[in-house]
Amino acid sequence: MHEFDFIDGAVLWPPARGISDVFGEQVDCYSYFDESAASILRAVEDLAVYARTNGPFDGVIGFSQGAVLAATLLIALANANDTAPNNSNSNSDLPLALRPLLAEPPFRFAVFLCGGDPFDLAALQEGEIRLLRELPPGHSAWIRIPVVNCWASNDEDYPGMGPSLSALCDSGVNEQVVHAVGHGVPTEGEDLHRLVTAVRATMERAQHCELAQT
Repeated sequence: MHEFDFIDGAVLWPPARGISDVFGEQVDCYSYFDESAASILRAVEDLAVYARTNGPFDGVIGFSQGAVLAATLLIALANANDTAPNNSNSNSDLPLALRPLLAEPPFRFAVFLCGGDPFDLAALQEGEIRLLRELPPGHSAWIRIPVVNCWASNDEDYPGMGPSLSALCDSGVNEQVVHAVGHGVPTEGEDLHRLVTAVRATMERAQHCELAQT
């Protein structure tokens, strides 16, 4: 039995291609953030607060912008832990909303569906937008929990989404699924079977990691 929380966006936003064809023109659509650094930072902080007050959660599933948001939070926490003095689980450069999550990650695994490049939190705090597209020298991974990265080889809406985010993850616990249904999620056939298999393997891997730490 699995239980899911669905987090709605808060910013009124034009519908993506094809959405109005399914739901009609009268349906309002929302984004997690607009194109400003302040809005993106607020969304990351809101996700951190939600995870802290409604968790603990086993995992997070994010599609497109949702995957970007979750990855940005996970990377910010990993970077803060890496730079915390004497492993003190404190970092004065981190927004207050994120600091309680330093002691224990908010999610034990992640599923990124058509995920784009995450944001550099430090830049957001300075009012700038900078994407994280590659690891700096000496870094093996920013996202170290078990993860599924699923993207399309024929994504016409956002070409290139997926591979660069996957490259920021620990290759030893990273399940990659490449499908051919465009900027969407497989719902049938071999693509769906491979995605389900990857998610199940990732959930089991996360459980084994937790048992190994106890």
